[in-house]
Amino acid sequence: MTPDAILALYPWALGTCFRCGEADVFVTHLDAITTPHGERYELSACGCCVLMLENERRRYAGRRGLDYRPGSLGS
Repeated sequence: MTPDAILALYPWALGTCFRCGEADVFVTHLDAITTPHGERYELSACGCCVLMLENERRRYAGRRGLDYRPGSLGS
């Protein structure tokens, strides 16, 4: 699957990438975390970081003999 096809699996909006810190770029929502004090932080990643995370998932699946299907980060 091409990088463009993988990125097309996610919805995008302007925001800040939690992984690389780039601001005002297109990001996709991955998850949210809540601190022990009850503060909630949304985690979103830019396209470059999404592709790196997807590559890690693909490599992990390969090592474990599992099927890899892109598009489910944050699920």
